[in-house]
Amino acid sequence: MKRPLVKTLLLLLFVMTFLISCDSLSTSATTTDSTSAVTESSTGSSTASISSSEADAVYNLSSDELSAYLANLETTDPAIAATIVMPSVVEITVEFEYSYTSTYRSPWGTTTDTVTNSATSEATGFFINSDGYLVTNAHVVALTDYEDYTDFQYVSRTVSFSFADSSDVYTATIVAYDTELDLAVLKSDTVFSDQSYLTFFGIDSTNDVSLYYGEDVIAVGNANGYGISVTSGVVSAPLRYFQDGSNTIEAIQTDAAINSGNSGGPLTNLYGAVIGINSFKIVTSTSESLGYAIPSNVVMDYLDDLGIGYSVTTDRAYLS
Repeated sequence: MKRPLVKTLLLLLFVMTFLISCDSLSTSATTTDSTSAVTESSTGSSTASISSSEADAVYNLSSDELSAYLANLETTDPAIAATIVMPSVVEITVEFEYSYTSTYRSPWGTTTDTVTNSATSEATGFFINSDGYLVTNAHVVALTDYEDYTDFQYVSRTVSFSFADSSDVYTATIVAYDTELDLAVLKSDTVFSDQSYLTFFGIDSTNDVSLYYGEDVIAVGNANGYGISVTSGVVSAPLRYFQDGSNTIEAIQTDAAINSGNSGGPLTNLYGAVIGINSFKIVTSTSESLGYAIPSNVVMDYLDDLGIGYSVTTDRAYLS
């Protein structure tokens, strides 16, 4: 009876030794740095993710310091793109007071009445030049569903904005808007001497400057009115067409989360260049992650018509 007992003890000792060694291997794996670069020698291409120390390095830098840092950076990351983009993005609030004539019909005749009401819009915008101009969506600054009402007029319309994580509130003036393009231009009533602004990516099919299927992007905006936040995704389709009556709408499709309040915010590549303005999403019981942005070339054409300046690049590289 002793030999089986000895064999049993030896077996238990072996199992315990094996488990201890496995646990040691598992612990070692969890502490390994996962941010190392991976190179595919067969294709000559490489992918890299940025380390946490590199991501921390870009916060709280001056514009000159950030430019110098980016000049030597050889990788892309949503954290870097967000750091470039967020200082130029604002939370927009529009307070409306409006009136229109309502007609009531009854067996005793027709009665008209002036209806006065109010509404609030919370969305996003971003600076496009050093002169204080911003862009957003037309549906942010206009009550397009009501403008066809009889005798409709805006009694008052106040636009205010604030920067991310700031309680300071500033006002802006509506310069122009186009409901068919769903674009609007604002101008800050306050002059910011050191205000940063975003550069557009110059999509131009005639010169073979286009977006790529699967290209990484971030969407920055005031989602649900909670404040500026960032979501990431890819270009699901560089160009889609939608028919709105007689109007044909061009849009970039993305799977980056686009929520209420994101309207008017930038969709950018990982170098921080604006490829589009977030505008709408499609929500059905059989679909998800269908967000759409107005392409940058459409926005630039509109700004050209208004004579408003902006910056543009066709390079996929950090701007100095």
